[in-house]
Amino acid sequence: MTPSPRTGEASDPADPRPSPDPGARAAAPPLLAVEQLSKRFGTVVALDRVDLAFARGEVHALLGENGAGKSTLMHIVSGLQAPSAGTVVFDGKPVRWRSPEEARAAGITMVHQHFMLVPTMTVAENVALARGATGLLRPERLVAEVRALAREQRLDVGDPARKIEGLSVGEQQRVEILKALVAPVRLLVLDEPTAVLTPGEVAGLFDVLRSLAARGTAIVLVTHKLYEALAIADRVTVLRRGRVRGGGPAASFDERSLAALMVDDGPVATRHPRPSPDERSAQVRLAVEHLTVRAPSGLPLVDDVSFTVAAGEVLAIAGVEGNGQAELVRALSGTTGSRARSSGRVLLDGQTITGAASARRAGLAVIPADRRGDGLVRELQAWENLLLSIERLRRAAPRGWLSPARERERAGALLEQFGVRPCDPSLVADAFSGGNQQRLVLARELGEPAIRAVVAANPTRGLDIAATAAIHQRLLAIAARGVAVVVLATDLDEVTALGDRIGVLYRGRLSGPFARSISRAEIGRLMAGGGEHP
Repeated sequence: MTPSPRTGEASDPADPRPSPDPGARAAAPPLLAVEQLSKRFGTVVALDRVDLAFARGEVHALLGENGAGKSTLMHIVSGLQAPSAGTVVFDGKPVRWRSPEEARAAGITMVHQHFMLVPTMTVAENVALARGATGLLRPERLVAEVRALAREQRLDVGDPARKIEGLSVGEQQRVEILKALVAPVRLLVLDEPTAVLTPGEVAGLFDVLRSLAARGTAIVLVTHKLYEALAIADRVTVLRRGRVRGGGPAASFDERSLAALMVDDGPVATRHPRPSPDERSAQVRLAVEHLTVRAPSGLPLVDDVSFTVAAGEVLAIAGVEGNGQAELVRALSGTTGSRARSSGRVLLDGQTITGAASARRAGLAVIPADRRGDGLVRELQAWENLLLSIERLRRAAPRGWLSPARERERAGALLEQFGVRPCDPSLVADAFSGGNQQRLVLARELGEPAIRAVVAANPTRGLDIAATAAIHQRLLAIAARGVAVVVLATDLDEVTALGDRIGVLYRGRLSGPFARSISRAEIGRLMAGGGEHP
């Protein structure tokens, strides 16, 4: 039995879904198949002779650890990359897409984990780009049509006249999904589409996917969330190290059996040991006093937020993306910038944080929500990214001279410790997969020996179940050393797994923090703006 995103109650993965008859699907040829498909990047084998088929009217979940080859396979299917060997067969004919546009014209659309949006254009203009109609409608008409489309698909993208650069990560994700639905789609690929959606939005998205499947669309869902895969998928396939490890009807699996296929060491525990309240210090390590951050317009983005975090405590703050999380992280880390106005105080061990430099000196580590935009310089090599910390750089070059060879050696040990693959400190950050980019950020921030507080925004976004468990264990181990930890997460599993106390951020205001015994239903109600906890 798995939790149903539609109802929140237990449901059987074998429950009938509004899709074409399974027998008819089995008899019909697949819409798309890959035969002996391989892909190499230099000496790295990303895909190794993969055979796989995707049927019309079927939701097919593609699972696997980071680096298993899921995204590479879907990039080939959608025309972003060419295979090194093997064949793609679409609608019964071998094809070799020359571009994503050619695949899209055939009816294949991919919603990427890393957004394909034009930041300086509006939501409406980005959606119009997907259908090639930016110059045909007046802006007002375009905004109205996109608003109607968003309402029809139950995807809240806010005001379609806003520019992408002003949207939160979650809002951008919803725009990406909306873009994929503007034209008829025969095969829809979604890469981690629910990472920044609320449970209600996940249920709405799954209703949309079921409706599309019922009309004959083939759906491929790339996800790390096993319970979601079992709740929505008709069929599952597990990739490991570039090969198909197993698969079949979703009703034949449960979370444990899927986890065993995904990782070399068998099932991974989803609950993690934590220090008891008696083992934590009562010393207040991080204090936030009446913190307010206002946009240039005067609108409060963070609205009079106060909380404390004791040494050894994990405060988990839940919330839908776009409710002030990014501004709160910047305010805590002293990087609010000149465009926003802030007031209130942030103190770490009694020392006021006045900027990024003082935050680092005080021992604050920060894991930003956007690893590619805020966490890394993608053009720099891995070892150089590990030095993007004032204290680490000062130790590496105490007299102003730095030894690249020595730092590459140190970086290699840190990459190995945090499981970054490939473990090559000379690779540029952009050459790593999304999950390994996240590990690289974590290695820099959590590998610092003198940290006294950690602020982590969705620290396991894009990581597989084994890596997620490892990061949770690492955060709890750091807390056990007396570090104060603040985790801001959109994933309720992460919130409840880590938080000693739990708060909820909605429209910049913080409800709580509450005892960790607060129910998931109550957290969800507060995330949706249900008012103060009774």
